[in-house]
Amino acid sequence: MVIDNIRSTGQAAAHVAEGLRGADCAATVPTGDLGMPGSRAALTMAQVKHALVQRETGFEARLDTHAGNMAQAADRYVRQESAAAADLTTRASGPVKAT
Repeated sequence: MVIDNIRSTGQAAAHVAEGLRGADCAATVPTGDLGMPGSRAALTMAQVKHALVQRETGFEARLDTHAGNMAQAADRYVRQESAAAADLTTRASGPVKAT
């Protein structure tokens, strides 16, 4: 159950990252001189577009990292749980003795 939740969290992050890539918000910002060659508005819009591209790239990278980390965490959890189960089944029955 816990492992499935960890995996689901990572898959959700990956899904959000893909959705963000597909949205391409920066593409909605017009390019060029905006009909006003040499205007400050055109320069400002270029700066806005650049900022959006940088932010989108950063969000995508962080979501991809989170998704990968969750997948690794789930894999580690499975290995540790399997090792613990194997350890418990190989020990002798009866009370645990202090050493």
